[in-house]
Amino acid sequence: MNNWAYNLDMLAQNNVLDFDAPSFITDQAPRYIGAPSAPPSPYIGPPLPNAPALKQPQIDEFKKQKNKLPENEQQDSGFIKNPSWKKWAFGILAAGALVTGIWKFKSITKWVKNLFNGKSLKNLNWKNTKKFFVNTGKSIGNFFKKGWTKFTKLFKK
Repeated sequence: MNNWAYNLDMLAQNNVLDFDAPSFITDQAPRYIGAPSAPPSPYIGPPLPNAPALKQPQIDEFKKQKNKLPENEQQDSGFIKNPSWKKWAFGILAAGALVTGIWKFKSITKWVKNLFNGKSLKNLNWKNTKKFFVNTGKSIGNFFKKGWTKFTKLFKK
């Protein structure tokens, strides 16, 4: 008889709930009122010992626990402490990435200028572009056709 009703009945038996929760949920007449303690009982086994009273806060708040360290150690502030060599290495990498980005951006701007001036579009050979896409499409189609025939030959043997 391990189901959701049994779990709620165990909570009532151990004084967590003070009513018949399954009958309340299913909208039936209650089997008992209060925490059941005398037979006949729908519970298996003896009641568990009472849980110790927990120190519940009066308001909803979070109190950070302070670590107790010996006097010669400092309290951890929670921030990550990187050594200076890591900071310098990151700075050098960031500066190099910035210089590379600026250099690449200049070459892209030249290409965009030429594109809008019409120099790049005049140099394109549209017949070769069409031929490239037709040949690429045919080669992709042939790849799948050859693969399918090889796959079907496995089952014909």
